[in-house]
Amino acid sequence: MAGTRRKVAIEDLFRLRIVSQPAISPDGTQVAVAIKRCDLKKNKNFASLFLISARGGRLRRLTTGNHNDTKPKWSPDGKFLAFLSDRDKASCVWLLPMEGGEPVRLTDRDHDVFDFSFSPDGKRIVYSARKKSERDVMRRDDKKKTLETTPDFVHVTRLFHKLDGAGFWNGHYAHLYSIKTGGGASKQLSSGHWDHNSPQFSPDGRRVAFLSNRMPDPDRNIENMDIFTMPANGGRAKQITKREGPILSYSWSPDGRAFAYVGHMGKTGEFSLYNVHLWAIPAGGGRSRNLTAHIDNSCFNATLSDVAEASFQADPPVWSSDGDRVYFAVSERGACNIHEACTRDGGSRPRIVGEHVITGLSRPTGTGPVVFVLGTQTKPGDVFTLDIDVPEARPRQITHVNRAVLNGLALSRPEPLSVTRSGHTVHGWVMKPPGFSAKKGSKRKYPLVLQIHGGPYAQYGHGFFHEFQWLAARGYVVVFTNPRGSMGYGLKYVTRLRHDWGGPDTPDLLACVDANVRRGGIDRKRLYIAGGSYGGFMTNWVTARDRRFRAGVTQRCVSNMESMFASDYGWFLGYEVGCMPWQDPKRFRRASPIARVRDMKTPLLIIHSDQDLRCPLNQAGELFTALKYLGRDVECVYFAGEAHGLSRGGRPQNRAERLRRILDWFERHK
Repeated sequence: MAGTRRKVAIEDLFRLRIVSQPAISPDGTQVAVAIKRCDLKKNKNFASLFLISARGGRLRRLTTGNHNDTKPKWSPDGKFLAFLSDRDKASCVWLLPMEGGEPVRLTDRDHDVFDFSFSPDGKRIVYSARKKSERDVMRRDDKKKTLETTPDFVHVTRLFHKLDGAGFWNGHYAHLYSIKTGGGASKQLSSGHWDHNSPQFSPDGRRVAFLSNRMPDPDRNIENMDIFTMPANGGRAKQITKREGPILSYSWSPDGRAFAYVGHMGKTGEFSLYNVHLWAIPAGGGRSRNLTAHIDNSCFNATLSDVAEASFQADPPVWSSDGDRVYFAVSERGACNIHEACTRDGGSRPRIVGEHVITGLSRPTGTGPVVFVLGTQTKPGDVFTLDIDVPEARPRQITHVNRAVLNGLALSRPEPLSVTRSGHTVHGWVMKPPGFSAKKGSKRKYPLVLQIHGGPYAQYGHGFFHEFQWLAARGYVVVFTNPRGSMGYGLKYVTRLRHDWGGPDTPDLLACVDANVRRGGIDRKRLYIAGGSYGGFMTNWVTARDRRFRAGVTQRCVSNMESMFASDYGWFLGYEVGCMPWQDPKRFRRASPIARVRDMKTPLLIIHSDQDLRCPLNQAGELFTALKYLGRDVECVYFAGEAHGLSRGGRPQNRAERLRRILDWFERHK
C-alpha cells in the first residue's frame, strides 16, 4: 500500500475537511459537528453540520448549501439543534428540528450573533449580538446605488477601534438578548458602553452569566475580563470576579453554586509574565482559588497549525457529574492535553496525554460522555468521545473524515529534535522528505527550511501542517522548533523573551539549524528561513544578523516596532519593549528589524495581506521600499482582501498561490 501512495500536493490542502465544535446530545447518543470545506471553484470556505452516532458510524449531513453553519448546540430535550449561520447575510441563530424539517431563523438580520445558550427548560435562548451599522445593512440588502452615492467613512473615537479579521468598530457594543425558541420579538437584557459576551444560563434557569470588561477605561485595559450575572429576564448585573486580568472561558458547576474559569491575574500588558490557570469561585462572588498553581504551563491550546480552527482559544472547563472535578486543556511540549483538577483540594492529574492536540472539549450536561477533536502531526483531527467519569476509560474515535485522502498520501512523520545549549534544551521536530537518506557516500544533499512560529507566545507541536508536509514532499528538510519565548516549557522559558524580542531565540534557532547540518544529508549552501507574524519579525531579525541563509520568506511581518504601535492593539508592544515609543525612541528603534536594514543581504520575499490589521500593510511596505532602495534582491506579494490569517483561513486560491510563491522563491535561489 505504501508504495502506491503519492506525494503531498497543494490541492490536498483543499481535499482535507476540518472538524470542529463537536456537540453531544443530552442523552449521550449522538454528536453534531461542524465540518469546514474549501470550494476552489467558488474560491470560498464553507462549513456544514453533520450528525454521527456517539458509538461511531456514518456521518449524516444536517445542513446543506454554501454557508457557514457553526457552533451547534442541542436543546435540553434533544429535539432541536441550534446553530449560527450566515445564510441570510447575517450571523443569526437558526433552529433545526431533529425529527425532520428545515432550519428556521430565530434571531433578526439586523444583528450579528456571536454566541448563545439554551435555558434549562429549552423555552428561551440568550445570545450576545452586535447591531449592524446602517451601511452594513445597505450592503446586506444589495443597495448598490445608495452605497455609491452616500459618504463612506469610519469615525474613530475609541483607542480599541479595530480588530484583525473583523474590521473597524461600527459604533455599536455587543449586548445580551433573550428570545423564545418558538419565535417572536427579542428582549434586550444588557446596556451600557461595554461589550457582553459568552452568555450562559444557570442550571436552574434563574440567572444568566456573561463576560464583560467594565473597567473605567476598558480600551486601555483590553485584556481584562470578568464574570457577571443578572436575572434571566434582565436587571442589574452583579460582578462575580473582581480581579485584574483576562478570563478566556468559564462554566457553571452542575449545582449552580460555583464557576470554573480559565485566566490569569496579571495586569494589562503582563500576559507573558503569567501562566493561564484554572480557577474556581463561588457563584455569588468571593475569593478565586487557583486549582492549577502547581502546573507550570498555560491551561489553553497554544499549538499552531495551518488547518485547525482553535489555536489560542480556551474551551470552557468541563465539570464532573458530582462537581468534584473539572477537566481542562494544558499546552505542554508541543501537545495540548486534558487534565483534571479536584475542586476540594486543588490537586490535579493528567487525564488524556499523548502526542496530539485536543480541542473542542465539551459536555452539555453534568452527565454522560465528553466529546472533543483530537489531531496529530499526520492527521488534521477527528471526533472522539470519552466516559470522563470512569477513571480507566479510554478515548473512542468516532469519525474518520479524512481517511480516504490521508491513505493515499506519502506523509512525512516528524522526528523529535532536542538541542542543549547554555543550560537549557530547545525542543522541536524535523520533517524529512520521503526516502531521505544521510548515509555516508550518498551524493544527494537536501535543502533545509527553518520555519519560525508566530505569537511569539505560542508553540509548534503535534498539530497538522500541510505546508510543512508539502515542502517535505518537494524535497526540503523542514525544521520547526520552540525556542525561548515559546509556550509549553514552563513560565521561565516564556518570560525570557520579554523586553528582548529576538535576543534569546535567535541563538536557539540557529543552534537547531547547526544540529541538523551536523547530522548529515543537508546541502549547506541551500539553507532557507521562513516565518509569519512574529516568525516574520524573526525572519527579518535573523537575516540582518546572519548570512547563512540562501533566501528567506517573511510573511505578515513586523519590521518597524514604532509604526506597529498603530496596529489593532499595537500599544501592547510598549509592554513587550519596556516603554512607550515617545518615552525612549532609541529603544524602540533598536527593537525594530528595519533598524539594521542595511545588513539585510539575504534575498527576501515579502508576503502580506492588504486587510491585515494585526501587522498592518505598512510593515511590508517600509521593509520592501528600504531593501529595494538599497538594491537588494527583494520582492513583495500583496494578497487582496485577506487578513492576518491568510495561511490558515484565507480564500483557497490565495492560499494555493501563497504556497507556489514560497516554493518558487526557494527554487530560484538554489
